[in-house]
Amino acid sequence: MRAVWFLSRLVFGAVFVYAGTMKMADAAGFAATVFNYQILPANMVYGAAMVLPALEVVCGVSLWVNSLARAASVVLNLLMAAFMGALGWAMARGLDVECGCFGAAGSSGAREALIRDAVILAVGLVAMWGAFATADDDKV
Repeated sequence: MRAVWFLSRLVFGAVFVYAGTMKMADAAGFAATVFNYQILPANMVYGAAMVLPALEVVCGVSLWVNSLARAASVVLNLLMAAFMGALGWAMARGLDVECGCFGAAGSSGAREALIRDAVILAVGLVAMWGAFATADDDKV
């Protein structure tokens, strides 16, 4: 089981390092995507567009090096749930939004993004389970 936890931690971290890096490479484009979701007030969009990708990269690297992996896995799983909620909310309101999940590199419709995000969230939950399970084993 440790191999599954290890692999899920690396894959989950890699997804977020890649996603965050792509968003940082086109910060203005990502800010426009965030704005299109019509969830945040306009004066908070650019701040969110700067902080979220950096948080994704830091937490992803933390999973890779297994430093603060429990906290990083919790934060990233919460972000995944929030992203999925935002996509669902946009779909429910009939907004035509691009996912923005991987910056300009991975534009897809909301429905496809929700399916992909559900798979990523499943991997993230396994990574989080492993981070907590192995931390408990280390204390013995």
